[in-house]
Amino acid sequence: MVKGRLIEVREITRIEGHLDLEITIGENNEVNVKAAVKEGTRILRRILIGRDYWEIPEIASRMCGVCSVIHRVTAAMAIENALGIEPSEDIRLLRELMVVGGHIQSHLIHLFYFTIPDYLGANSIIIGDARKYYLPLIRSVMSVKKWANSIVERLGGRAVHPISPVVGGLSRLPSRIDLVRLLEDTKKIKETAMELAREILKINYPDFPTEKNFVSLRGDGDIPLLVGTVDVCGERIDPVVYPGYIRYIDEKYSTAPHFLLKNNEPFMVGALARLNNNYSALKGLAKDICSEYGIKYPDYSIFTNNQSQALEILYFIEKTEDILEKLARKKNIETSSRTKRKKNTGIAVTEAPRGLLIHEYGINDNGKVVLANIITPTAQNLKSIERRVEELVRVLLDRGVGPEELKKNAEKLVRSYDPCISCAARFRKNH
Repeated sequence: MVKGRLIEVREITRIEGHLDLEITIGENNEVNVKAAVKEGTRILRRILIGRDYWEIPEIASRMCGVCSVIHRVTAAMAIENALGIEPSEDIRLLRELMVVGGHIQSHLIHLFYFTIPDYLGANSIIIGDARKYYLPLIRSVMSVKKWANSIVERLGGRAVHPISPVVGGLSRLPSRIDLVRLLEDTKKIKETAMELAREILKINYPDFPTEKNFVSLRGDGDIPLLVGTVDVCGERIDPVVYPGYIRYIDEKYSTAPHFLLKNNEPFMVGALARLNNNYSALKGLAKDICSEYGIKYPDYSIFTNNQSQALEILYFIEKTEDILEKLARKKNIETSSRTKRKKNTGIAVTEAPRGLLIHEYGINDNGKVVLANIITPTAQNLKSIERRVEELVRVLLDRGVGPEELKKNAEKLVRSYDPCISCAARFRKNH
């Protein structure tokens, strides 16, 4: 029996960064779980304070190589809100295209290199003999990822850490030829993406444990990434007030901050939250394949975050097609900005691949940053991870499962959140 002991799951594999789980099991099957981030804090806030406002998007994007696009765009949007700048709709669409490219390549890495081995009985699909067996699948994944990277590269200047999104707009506009070629490539990639989605959707995911509290941007007839209200467990609020709905938790065992809702409940952000709050917006290929596999939302099982990411790939490919068709028909891209009331402090709330992302900056009259705050998706998910692992372990203990099987299932559950630990450990509030 494993009662009355500590089970440590050290350096969980196939996630971004380093996370340990400390599972304490009492004599009466009481379970306590600590999601212990052990990475060094990045004290990014200190680095940003005192900088010129125009430097911030470049520095903030360096927080993460996987999510560099959304960090750069969100930082620019927050500063624009502080300075009273509202870029044109065309600029917003071009930024959204880059963000979609970042989301899709991130989802592909998580689903096919990190997660799917759990369901194929393999440690990896790209190492050793498994690589030969899964070579057709790997080629399909890489072809879609190459397309997603090309969106960021053509519009942003390079595939990783793009340089074109700046405060006030874009430093470089794509040519009509760029847009037409991207549109042609997008039309060609849809069939491959559909087959990849089927690989994920045909998996029978566990329906336990479940989360009841979901937070995401919410749109009207759309799954928004950059603009929308925030849906906090069914209540729609202005993004500016969202930070007041969550409570910072300083856990001594973790170098990353933790968060709870203001009612002390854990919550989940990410693809599952986005689809639970915007499922009526699903259309086209994503809606068709839901009917094909009998998938319905809302869905509360944490494991189905994986299928939600697969559906988002299809949804955002078709959204990319729609945006490119709209922009390619234009003779000129509108770049003029509208001036709003200057606020000195600006907040932007967007959707990173792993969920809701908040950037907040204060700018003084000399254009220097005097306040910087970044809240990442994984930091918001850590308490949900702890609570759901506790529930999973209790059920497995009742079934007589041993320590090694407990560890395996706990890791599998953590991977379903698609955590980005390096982003979560960017700084603690008391630094």
